[in-house]
Amino acid sequence: MSIWSRQLRALIVTGLLLCLPGLAGSAIASARIATPDNPEPGRQGETLPGEDRILPKPYSKGINVIGHSPIDGREGNLIMAWSGTCAYVADGIRLDPNGALAPLTQGPHSGVAVIDVKDPANPRVVRYLQDKGALHATETLHAAGSGKRAILAASTYGGVSGMGGPDEGWLSIYDVSDCANPRLQSLVKWPEPVHTVTVSPSGRYVYGPLLNPFLGTGGIAVMDIADPANPRFVGKFEATRPDGSTFQFSPHELVFSTDERRIYVGVVNSQGGDLNHHFTNTKPGIPSAESVGREAGGIYIFDNSDFARRRKDPKLRLIGTVEHAGWHSPARARIGGKPYLVNAGELGACPGAWPRISSIADERNPRVVGEFRLEMNRPENCPPPNAIEQATGGLVGRSGVASTHFQDVDDAANTRLGLFSFMFAGLRIADLRKPQETVEVAYFKPGDPCMSHVRYMPKSGHIWFACSTSGFYVIELKPELRRALRLPSVATRR
Repeated sequence: MSIWSRQLRALIVTGLLLCLPGLAGSAIASARIATPDNPEPGRQGETLPGEDRILPKPYSKGINVIGHSPIDGREGNLIMAWSGTCAYVADGIRLDPNGALAPLTQGPHSGVAVIDVKDPANPRVVRYLQDKGALHATETLHAAGSGKRAILAASTYGGVSGMGGPDEGWLSIYDVSDCANPRLQSLVKWPEPVHTVTVSPSGRYVYGPLLNPFLGTGGIAVMDIADPANPRFVGKFEATRPDGSTFQFSPHELVFSTDERRIYVGVVNSQGGDLNHHFTNTKPGIPSAESVGREAGGIYIFDNSDFARRRKDPKLRLIGTVEHAGWHSPARARIGGKPYLVNAGELGACPGAWPRISSIADERNPRVVGEFRLEMNRPENCPPPNAIEQATGGLVGRSGVASTHFQDVDDAANTRLGLFSFMFAGLRIADLRKPQETVEVAYFKPGDPCMSHVRYMPKSGHIWFACSTSGFYVIELKPELRRALRLPSVATRR
């Protein structure tokens, strides 16, 4: 992530966001990937020495590989969005061999890759978006809407506010109603570069979190794109308490309810005195493993009705808070007819971070009710700290740590499966139907970190995701596994 001295800049990127592999020179794996089970040889989620790179044969269990694109062999495929039969994958930054953060060299394959997945067995890159907002998007990419109102937003990745990020943050707005041929509608500059972006379900707003997790400062910047050709900056919004007072907070990513009346926000820290008050080894403004670790922050539930109804003088009204529920990227879920959120932290040395499940049936009193851990997320299975882990107090983990990045589910309205990009541990798929008894059912581990959001296609059962160096994948659960899990039937492949 960031960036105030050369060493600390690498530390934050390796930690707070990216854990990117120093995998220069790795060969791209062949598109002909075997689908018979090839179980990982160590503990669940363990990366053995020398395997923190693209493997000659991915480890996998319970899945079939349908299609693969190496995205022209480029590095840094960190986030994925989608619309219709297309995927959009952004690149951003890499780590030099000495550990310093460096932008990827700009070239013909830089920017947002537009991947046509109409034929899932042969996904193909059809173009690269290279407008200002699409270059170095890193984590700042999202699409929403449908039909004639399908919007893709790509924005300059802002890192940590006030800590050496880019001077300018550009937002590119695209019409993706013809998904393989995005049409640039506008290019606008945020007042401050944002960390992630989320397009509202209606396609009328773009929300951009701003954060400094070590100070608890930030908020959510809102851009009105009701007219995509003429975006209008609405403002930067703090959290508003029931008594009308406000405070700054450090959001990472958010998700909307379908009606846009609620937003659920992963929050690392705040100035409201409500988060991280139990920490003992953290000082304001000083990076520490504790301040961005798996126990940091939580989830804020906001009433977003002022924006949904386009009221004047809108506010984000805080309804509920779930401490220790994860701060990175909440996903909505509905299990057994009840509403939940799935979220996680992101950083640090072993045992890393893992998804936690929170009940929001009582949104004023939400609570953590379950979790999904790999064996390598248990302290007793961790190796002794190495030099970098000792030097940073565990803020930066070694290459190969099993720590989750983005959280996704198969269906937010009727959830069965959790789809978790576990970085070096690959894509892990869990049965969430019993939130207090989650269990892994399948995985795909190519060796390089898988860090993107994950798409589930309900009609086909296909699962889309991207990994940092090996590229874009389409996989499926094996038919016999689907039957054993009593999952809905899907269309049979020809």
